[in-house]
Amino acid sequence: MRELYRNFRWFEDDSPQSMLVENGVVLERGVLGEINSVDASFDLEGALLHPAFVDSHCHILPTGLDLQKLNLGSCDTPEEVLQAVADRNQQMPEGEWLRAVLYDQTKFHSGEHLTRDDLDRISASRPIVLRHVNGHASIANTAALLAAGVTEDEPDPAGGTFVRDASGRITGVLLEHAHERVFDAGPKLRVDQMVEAILAAGHKMSELGIVAASDMMTGRYDLLSELDAYVEAARQGCPIRTRLYVQWGTVFGPRGIGLDRFVERANTIKSDSVRVAGIKIFADGAIGSKTAGIYGSYQDESPSETSGKLIYSPERLIEMVKTASDAGFQVCVHSIGDWSTDKVLDAFEASGDPSRHRIEHVMLLSDAQIDRIARLGCFATMQPEFLMRLGHAYRRNLGEARAARLKRANSCLKAGVKLSFSSDRPIVSGNPRDGIQTATRRPEGFDSSENVRLRDALRLYSASGDEVNGDHPSLLMPGQRAQWLTT
Repeated sequence: MRELYRNFRWFEDDSPQSMLVENGVVLERGVLGEINSVDASFDLEGALLHPAFVDSHCHILPTGLDLQKLNLGSCDTPEEVLQAVADRNQQMPEGEWLRAVLYDQTKFHSGEHLTRDDLDRISASRPIVLRHVNGHASIANTAALLAAGVTEDEPDPAGGTFVRDASGRITGVLLEHAHERVFDAGPKLRVDQMVEAILAAGHKMSELGIVAASDMMTGRYDLLSELDAYVEAARQGCPIRTRLYVQWGTVFGPRGIGLDRFVERANTIKSDSVRVAGIKIFADGAIGSKTAGIYGSYQDESPSETSGKLIYSPERLIEMVKTASDAGFQVCVHSIGDWSTDKVLDAFEASGDPSRHRIEHVMLLSDAQIDRIARLGCFATMQPEFLMRLGHAYRRNLGEARAARLKRANSCLKAGVKLSFSSDRPIVSGNPRDGIQTATRRPEGFDSSENVRLRDALRLYSASGDEVNGDHPSLLMPGQRAQWLTT
């Protein structure tokens, strides 16, 4: 099947071009002469044509699972949250957990979290957990704490906190690894349930023009089962290519499956449809829960040199990055705060080849840090849509002036940083067009000098996503798959 697409503008330079495609592969693109013997010809009427989107940092399986959970994104007051939870509780059969997502106390006038007592008044027997919009915290009732084996004298896990009141009683507010322990408790997911969720997420993303996506926490539920589920979803026709970044602990940790077993399994699923792309590590938390590792203090907190939480000591982080790097993997590290980012860059530099690796989010960056990222040559990903959806939380917790300088995309591009855009769905809705709109026209209160040009935003959300994933960047060159969109 030979198809000719003509009369479009190429996104990089706005030039009028045409494109000849045969059986889904680009034969020619540019200013073409007369083309004969085509099966179909399409006039795109001057539309801007660009490669299809790549979401290089998101959570595919959790996106599908969240479609089944209570969504609290529209709830702006404690009363609205509690009413929504109470309504869902009434609709559910006995014995099931009630899990909700997109809870956000920064929308409340007080800014104060709900507590286990608030949720206990809805149900003392059903486990209830509300996951924070940033994915790094949650609120649990007493039944959920007990079901997860958490007692009143439970020590904080490494890299996590069970928040307590003045008397030492657990309030139900869970941060980082404490949140993960409770939110992920309950009945184990079956592979068929995972497959169903991956397919649901894949179809949802495909509808938005996304052709490839990276899952950034593979192994959160059960590593081998998740790998099986992604392979089976691909076999059943998942409409997006999936790239899997596996949690460090599920391979190298004390309860991990071990490097040899992991490599043997990963080598069986290398394909264009699905493959293991690297190893994921969390270095800090999030601004919305005041757990991102920052220099200075959060708003309304006592002055300090640093605030938030480093998940690992600097020495341990270096060891973890080097372990995965020496095993041959690209290492991808979550780092939101500037204090955390310095420690991640130290670890990358110690690995011997920092240009292989990825630093995710980098929301707070100094000029010196931007120059250092460019010098090391490592990849960096940003999620512009965060400013659209979560700006209120950033201003509340950082103050107006500091929040205004978040996500310095234009400065990174000018410095030569290998940057890409993505969504981190389901933290936000994940429509690439919202991310592009935010990147090119940052919301009021965010420094407009960090806006990027439309052509750059389109590339960062497409070809650059392929590059950071270790795929050949698609710019619709001859021999590449013809996956494109018009704007």
